[in-house]
Amino acid sequence: MFVSSAQYPARIRAAAWAVHILTMSGLVWASLAMLATIHREFTWMWVWLLVALVVDGVDGTLARRAKVSEVIPWFDGSIVDIVVDYLTWTFIPAVFMYVGLDMGPKPVAGLLMALILTSSMFCYANKQWKSTDYYFVGFPAAWNIVALMFYVLGTPAIVNIIVTLVLAVLTLVPTHYVHPARVKRFRTLNIVAVALWFLATCWLVAIYPERPLSTVAVIVVCGGWVLLAGFLRSIRGAELVTEPSTTPDTEPASSDDS
Repeated sequence: MFVSSAQYPARIRAAAWAVHILTMSGLVWASLAMLATIHREFTWMWVWLLVALVVDGVDGTLARRAKVSEVIPWFDGSIVDIVVDYLTWTFIPAVFMYVGLDMGPKPVAGLLMALILTSSMFCYANKQWKSTDYYFVGFPAAWNIVALMFYVLGTPAIVNIIVTLVLAVLTLVPTHYVHPARVKRFRTLNIVAVALWFLATCWLVAIYPERPLSTVAVIVVCGGWVLLAGFLRSIRGAELVTEPSTTPDTEPASSDDS
């Protein structure tokens, strides 16, 4: 059943397994986030989802360095990564939107939750979800970010409902969305915008329900730029990419290739 990797020294095998364990730790953070959601401890929910996001951001790079697919060929870390991503990027945020946000009457909120969970499959199962120049094609099921914006900005039900419906549809539409670290066009500006957006958002979570206008402005401007950069790609078409295309960091994420 298992393909032997005995030809590799124990140190190399241990390093490969350490990366897999790091990826699997996402299940622990997801569980803690889910428990926090159930108990309506939403600040802690965001903390655990942030930890999972950090792990998701580094495990792919570590997996490539450790050559996990070569050292342990029988264990597919990308499958683990997909499970973790679905839980932390889609499932838990969708449940949070149902229990913790104003999504309209509960029957409507329940239908929207089901819509999020099912429409996201067209991202996770889409083999053409990434362009040759590393943009996401179709809304990349980033419902954790959507839910976070609803939460810190305190948007009303009508806005939440409309945005959710539009983004669910855009999962199936070949519009483009920036991967800050991989997209070359405006890369420095994209990274700076995402970093500022991230810091401002973390601050709003920490001081919730306060919403200083200056912090909200940072979120709107920086987030708006990232969306605009993707829109410009949709209008202008692909840029020239000289490096070979590889599977990026979510499968949305693969622990071997992120």
